[in-house]
Amino acid sequence: MNSYAQQGSEAFNTRLDGTLKRLTADIVAALGDGLEALVLGGGYGRGEGGVVLRNGEEHLYNDLDLLPIVTRHGVSLEAAHPVTERYGRELGIEVDLGRPVTVADIEAWPAWLMWHEFVLGHTVLHGRPDILTAHAPQRVFDAPPAVEALRLMLNRGAGLLWARRVAAGIDAPVDPDFVRRNVYKCAMALGDALTVVHRRHVTVYTGRDARVAALVRELGLSFSFDLPALYAEALHFRFRPDQAPNRTWDDASLREMGRHWAEVLRHVEEMRTGQSWKSTADYCAWPGVREADMNTLQTCPKNVARNLSAGSLSARHPREALYRRLPGLLLSGMGVPDWAAQSEQFLSVWRRFN
Repeated sequence: MNSYAQQGSEAFNTRLDGTLKRLTADIVAALGDGLEALVLGGGYGRGEGGVVLRNGEEHLYNDLDLLPIVTRHGVSLEAAHPVTERYGRELGIEVDLGRPVTVADIEAWPAWLMWHEFVLGHTVLHGRPDILTAHAPQRVFDAPPAVEALRLMLNRGAGLLWARRVAAGIDAPVDPDFVRRNVYKCAMALGDALTVVHRRHVTVYTGRDARVAALVRELGLSFSFDLPALYAEALHFRFRPDQAPNRTWDDASLREMGRHWAEVLRHVEEMRTGQSWKSTADYCAWPGVREADMNTLQTCPKNVARNLSAGSLSARHPREALYRRLPGLLLSGMGVPDWAAQSEQFLSVWRRFN
């Protein structure tokens, strides 16, 4: 039997194992010979999923992230959607059947942190056990490039911005724990970005708090807040959300997290680029390209089309503008003119080009 949550009991893991076997069989039946393999990623795929205790019974906390590997492009997942919706209701979480890929797609995967962690921490529910490890290119196994620290900071910073909008009542929450979860995701990104940019990243979450603390001590890093303590708290939340401190995340505390984020962003970018900035505003004004691989002569025509579709004119990838805008949005108060409109427009572009 597979173990899906270290913090869960044997009974919890046994129950989840049985549920995943039923889920897999139903998806296989729905998709037929178009499905080559089904892979569970995320925390449960690594064996480190979150567990919460409700009314004396253990429950899943995180979504189930499923990667369908199909035999050819064009295979529709529509027949499987009623299956995932049914199991989502049964489990009380989202069962996410991701965008399908082929073996050829896996062989072409870029050196993204997402694929690095997926390949090095997953559970194959259906198909060849080595379907990923036998076909992923070496660059996916290697340590993620430094630009992945920047991309991680963008995505978790955008999540924090969204949480501010929810906390302020501008957006409806996706679920009751939306704000708290995105705050802790952002907090973890602060430590994870450090390990990526300093080439110390590991995929296993257990023990990451000690590794982050050791890295901060070894490099003599100095921030205005206790990063190791914040990271340890966020990691504890990841494993056992029901045992995390019961904090109130109002706009003042969310802006404070934004200041922490901006501090780490500057450090990450100074390490990555060899540049130095006196302030976050100076970094935002820096005209340099952040993602070189997305801003080449070959990508220029596609970038122009992307920007035109988003209502702007630029030959750079749309994320380039997001990197310069996000710090100001996170550091600004609600009283800034058009903050709600600006943050909404930012998130709209981020969701499209993330």
